[in-house]
Amino acid sequence: LKQSPEALSYLQKRGLTHPELIERFQLGFANRTLGYRLPASNRVTGAEMRGRLQKLGVIRDSGHEHFNGSIVIPVFSRSGEIVQMYGRKINGDLRAGTPLHLYLPGPHRGVFNQEALEASSEVILCESLIDALTFWCAGFRNVTASYGVNGFTEELKTALADKHVFIAYDRDEAGDAAAERLKKELPDSTRVLFPKGMDANEYALK
Repeated sequence: LKQSPEALSYLQKRGLTHPELIERFQLGFANRTLGYRLPASNRVTGAEMRGRLQKLGVIRDSGHEHFNGSIVIPVFSRSGEIVQMYGRKINGDLRAGTPLHLYLPGPHRGVFNQEALEASSEVILCESLIDALTFWCAGFRNVTASYGVNGFTEELKTALADKHVFIAYDRDEAGDAAAERLKKELPDSTRVLFPKGMDANEYALK
């Protein structure tokens, strides 16, 4: 990522410029160079590594990088293992139907920024990881995110069970509906109301 001007420009455009952000969350950028960084595919080590990455979903069956063209945010377990990855496409000139948001195949796993949650009795819950990074850059360390409006998991619910939760979902129809559903699951919660039609990142850049 640090050697990719286009990726750094995207972070700048989104206001994600804290000097410790990239290292703290081990952000990356997928740009079709992964294959060149692995041992050759005709070697045992290279074939084995590609097979493992394909099984995880990092490499697709076609051989292409799953997150190509995306800023990549890993989600770690408490023991330091990567249990989920999120990719956000940075270019707008995509083919129709190309998703802007990508995850590893299978059910969502992991709690983003879990160690910070364990240190606080209050937690900000965002709809997206980009919004969570926005809060973090603004000095709010006790922040986490679900995996979109329909991505609130039982694992995350357990992590928030004894917290007062500030639900900072997007102020649009989908975000409002999801926040209302969440308030029933998280009785000790408060809805953060951005201006109509805005999310945390848009509001921070206003």
